[in-house]
Amino acid sequence: GVTPATLPPAVLQRLGCDGLVQALLTDPHGNPLRLGRRNRFPTRRLQAAVHARDHGTCQYPGCAHTRWLHVHHLVGWAEGGRTDLDNLTLVCGSHHRHLHEEGIVLRRTSSATIVALLPDGRTLVPAPPVTPGEQPIATLADETGHVAPNAVATRDGGRLNLGESLFVLLQDRVAVA
Repeated sequence: GVTPATLPPAVLQRLGCDGLVQALLTDPHGNPLRLGRRNRFPTRRLQAAVHARDHGTCQYPGCAHTRWLHVHHLVGWAEGGRTDLDNLTLVCGSHHRHLHEEGIVLRRTSSATIVALLPDGRTLVPAPPVTPGEQPIATLADETGHVAPNAVATRDGGRLNLGESLFVLLQDRVAVA
């Protein structure tokens, strides 16, 4: 016989999240028993509420994308998550794919902040807002002073020079503005 092609579970979950899939349970004779939950996809009004609450921005920690946004269930539909405002958030297409394919889970904290729980046990949280003021390099260096010098390494394994990195980042920001 021919073996049917199989897809990895993460791909099936992502396709199920993005596509219109509805389970129909049948008895051994093919008679329908149950057609699943009714409201997997948010209504237009609920989508508008999610966009308004999330300010039309991807809620993945550190992301600021405002285009190609998807409404995502924090507790997945397949795991019994409901389609209501508290269980939905906006994520960009790239992060939506990563959530499903890499096993990353988003959770809303008691302060309404979205955090990402990584499979290795780490938690990503959004960086606190910083107002650079008149001395942006000094202000940003002060705000990141708690980061140990060896906490971040470059791609080739070398040490990250925070002052030089901030200088480069701020120069790009000035050039864009």
